[in-house]
Amino acid sequence: MKPSATDPQLKELVAQIIPFSPYRRKLVGMEPDITRIALMNHQIRQALEQLLARREQAGRTLAPLNRQDLGPDARLFSEFLEYIHFASPAFLTRVGEGPLARNKEGLAHD
Repeated sequence: MKPSATDPQLKELVAQIIPFSPYRRKLVGMEPDITRIALMNHQIRQALEQLLARREQAGRTLAPLNRQDLGPDARLFSEFLEYIHFASPAFLTRVGEGPLARNKEGLAHD
């Protein structure tokens, strides 16, 4: 039986995937939260484990990650990071919906 991927390996993959997102500049500083959420999410964690297995099989574990490495999970990773961006407190506050957003009277939302 093949040993399962370790969290440090998966965390490194998450860090390498973030720069491929069109929202990468907005995600700066959120890497610890993104990684925590990715590893807790069964679908994302499984995709990361499959990505690591594909890289190991191809002998590319030390090579920099490229978009082609993402394979069939590229869209999943892209949509995950898009969701994280649009659900972030910074984005929600910027559009007036976040926990620190003010209503028309200048009062914080409940």
